[in-house]
Amino acid sequence: MSDRTIPTFLVAGAARSGTTGLVEGLRSNPAVFVTSPKEPHYFALHGQQPDFRAPGDAQTINSVAVTDRQAYLDLYPRSSPHLALGDASVSTLYYHERALPEIRALNPDMRVVVLLREPVERAYSSHQYLRARGFEPCEDFLAAVAEEPRRRAENWHHLWHYTAMSQYSEAVAALQAELAPGHLGIWFYDDLERDFAGTVSQVLRFIGVPPVQGEGEQIPRVNTSGKPRFEPLQRAIWWATRHEALRSGVKRVTSFRFRERVRRMTLRREGPPAEAYAQLRPLFADDLARLRKLLPEPHPAWLATA
Repeated sequence: MSDRTIPTFLVAGAARSGTTGLVEGLRSNPAVFVTSPKEPHYFALHGQQPDFRAPGDAQTINSVAVTDRQAYLDLYPRSSPHLALGDASVSTLYYHERALPEIRALNPDMRVVVLLREPVERAYSSHQYLRARGFEPCEDFLAAVAEEPRRRAENWHHLWHYTAMSQYSEAVAALQAELAPGHLGIWFYDDLERDFAGTVSQVLRFIGVPPVQGEGEQIPRVNTSGKPRFEPLQRAIWWATRHEALRSGVKRVTSFRFRERVRRMTLRREGPPAEAYAQLRPLFADDLARLRKLLPEPHPAWLATA
């Protein structure tokens, strides 16, 4: 592999924790290359033929996942002036047991970036995102959570694993143990919300790229989730999402940021209902206690008081 470039960093997750926004900030630096698709899911699914069975999986993860090593390396330029090259598959964190050996095999010097979010908020955001895309049939969040064991058994892909994807400590401990010292960087969704540009600069330095002054300040909020503001328009978007030819055509003639502006205008952001916190927070108490011991302070409030 010495005759070509290989990935030098991965934004590994967690899902719905700001990874897409972070990647937009990173790729605004000309020294950073991010694959297209940004989530090839290679390290989680390498050597497999994806066959997830949730609504929309055939059109999304099953069709875009790149699971052959050569095909994955072909996503990168053969020679490159970039200082950092990588992908941003949130499946890497969730399927860490499968991902880590391949990470070590492909690049033992890999830098891995992880973003974490308060677990109930992360799960709720995932539900709202799948609702906004027209895939999640359960409007009620807790009703969808109750369906999680059945869906996992039927091989619905990881974004549907609302509570399981909000358990972090096992994956963090494995990454700490298996990656080279100093090669795991952990930030929080709270960091991006408080100081987006500053957090992007920190991550750039971590992956070996000198940040540019003011970098990230003009990056809009991306990959938002929430409840529809205009139901008829949202139903039209759902319909378009299910028609691959139309979906692909829209992507060809519009930019990612334009589509994100439309998404922001059509969705209303809101947090989880009080009953969701009351019912689900106890599920995460032990995991958060373990996570708190693994991570140096300062901790965000949701972790410090868990």
